[in-house]
Amino acid sequence: MPTEQECIDAAGAVLATSDQAIAQMTPREQAEAAWTPTVRLSVDELEDLIRHGRGLAPVHHDVQGLAALLERTGRS
Repeated sequence: MPTEQECIDAAGAVLATSDQAIAQMTPREQAEAAWTPTVRLSVDELEDLIRHGRGLAPVHHDVQGLAALLERTGRS
C-alpha cells in the first residue's frame, strides 16, 4: 500500500502533466475541451474567460460585454 507521501507525489505528478497539457492549448481548444451540454456558458464565453485569465483581450465580447460576463460568473 502506498504511503500518504507517495499518494501526494503521484497526485502532484498528474496535476503537473495536466497543467503542461493545458498550457500548450489555445484558449479556444481549452474552451472546447471544457464545454459540456450542462455548462451554462457557450464555448465563446468560456474562451473569453480563459483569454481574460491569461491576460489576453476577448475576441467575442467588447469591454462592457466582458465585464458583464465576469460579473455574471462571479469573477468581477
